Amino acid sequence: MQRTRALLLVVVLLATPVLAGCADQGDGRLATTAPADGTATEVSATDATTAPTDDGESAFSDAEEREIRRSALTALRGVSDVRLEGVLDQTVSTAAASQSTSATFGVTIDAEQRRLVVDQTVRTGGRTLNQTTYLLNDSLYVRSPAFEQQYGSQWVTQNVADRYDGLWRNRSALSLHTNLLNVTENLSVTGTETVRGEEAYVLSLRPSDAELAELSGVNFAGGEVHRFDATLYVSTETDRVLRSDIHVNETVTIRGQELQQVVDVQRDFVAYDQGATVTLPPEADGAVPIGGNRSVATTTRRVSA
Repeated sequence: MQRTRALLLVVVLLATPVLAGCADQGDGRLATTAPADGTATEVSATDATTAPTDDGESAFSDAEEREIRRSALTALRGVSDVRLEGVLDQTVSTAAASQSTSATFGVTIDAEQRRLVVDQTVRTGGRTLNQTTYLLNDSLYVRSPAFEQQYGSQWVTQNVADRYDGLWRNRSALSLHTNLLNVTENLSVTGTETVRGEEAYVLSLRPSDAELAELSGVNFAGGEVHRFDATLYVSTETDRVLRSDIHVNETVTIRGQELQQVVDVQRDFVAYDQGATVTLPPEADGAVPIGGNRSVATTTRRVSA
């Protein structure tokens, strides 16, 4: 039982940054299962709310749906920078135990410079992990108090120059949503809702097996995806994505043990094109180099539902 619980915690903390739009953990040595500081951190839900305004049935023609998709893609591709806030809920189960995780995160993406930073607070099993991740300058930087004991510093870094392009495509939330809109054939506009006081089209996307394999923003490690659904809320006025909800139900095998994982992630795109930049703080100068240039193996997964 103790080994099972430890395994669940590893899976929870490794999976959370991926689905939250965080930078890749490389060879896994940047991940940690220790709590950040041992103290509880209040996790506040986003203050954004949605209010359905129709009965959920599509009132749009195929031509109108194509135009809404095209306009949203054009708007995403023209973004120079964006700030997001989000909430993640995750449950990982084995035959012997299960563990739930909640997380809040904030992301700043500088699309022009291809840089991003993710601040996240993860709470699971009574533990709290606070972590900040930077992807910039051909490098990955991670700050967590949990690194202090092992590395003598809260900061570690890894050179990822030979795979920076892939990491940027895989971890930028802009890339994820652009690719979802671009490759998913099964897309419908189910109506409109109000998001943070703004009217938005509700786009329902359900990628196929082949389309999931194409998604640069979804990097699964291996296993079987039972369900992958995405809902995008696109402003009727600006064509920009205001919010997204993504649901994943999958079976994964870690260290020879099969686990069932259900993840729900909500992202709010709270500020576009505000001149946001991503730079390292002075404390990162003392980051301890670990790992090195190692390729990321990817496995195409079968969607069964």
